[in-house]
Amino acid sequence: MKKPALPSLPSDPLALEALIDAGAAMNGLTVDPAYRAGVKVHLNAVTNAAKAVLAFEVKDGAEPGPVFQP
Repeated sequence: MKKPALPSLPSDPLALEALIDAGAAMNGLTVDPAYRAGVKVHLNAVTNAAKAVLAFEVKDGAEPGPVFQP
């Protein structure tokens, strides 16, 4: 099975603004201009977290444990 491409944010500032606008519109939201910088910071953090999760190698035969044991 081919590994999915790692997520990335647009490097073009106008494309990033368009991504924020499109995401907000799809969810029926508007982003106050005062919060746009924070939205960009959080998008970057989520993208980096997704990269870390997707980069973790899991063997094909790996399965979750049947019982949680702390």
